[in-house]
Amino acid sequence: MTIPDYAEAPPETPTAWLDRWLIEAEESGELNHTAMVLSTLASDGAPRARFVLCKGVTANGVRFFTNLESDKGHQLAGDNRVAIAFYWSILKRQVRIEGTVTRMSDAEADAYFASRSRLSNVGAWASQQSRPIATRAELEAAVEAVSNRYGESVPRPPHWTGFHVHATRWEFWQDQAGRIHDRWTMVPDGDGWTMWRLQP
Repeated sequence: MTIPDYAEAPPETPTAWLDRWLIEAEESGELNHTAMVLSTLASDGAPRARFVLCKGVTANGVRFFTNLESDKGHQLAGDNRVAIAFYWSILKRQVRIEGTVTRMSDAEADAYFASRSRLSNVGAWASQQSRPIATRAELEAAVEAVSNRYGESVPRPPHWTGFHVHATRWEFWQDQAGRIHDRWTMVPDGDGWTMWRLQP
């Protein structure tokens, strides 16, 4: 990547910028304002994409949680490169992130798991995510069996955890009239970041 001569330090860090836009998206009434597309690479090199929920903006990027035995769990184990995209239709904004993931600590995963609803935690045990199933009744029976096994406190399954996305490139996009949009990209520069505009 060639960094143009006119690149400059951004007015705020990309994580602060994303955090601000997430707050503004929630305040605007966006539905599922934390929803983001997560793209991974399959073993054959083909891209795979799905929506997950952003569960926090970190110092280096964002974090999310998943089942390690799911398709995306296997893909992340095989290749830790990812791409992420947010889009908010009310605000007409988009954020793109490229980077790599690392698994979070058991303590951090435990803390977030404990904050979820009991039914969500039961589901983390009952669902063999991404695997075929003959009927919904079979899934519901598995949920009931897990629910009966545990009391109010459901422990975190060993196959369920979270990931930190360590961003190596950011892009912020704001819709403008006539498709003359505003686009900014940011990349690491020493201990900070450098930013420049992109043509729409």
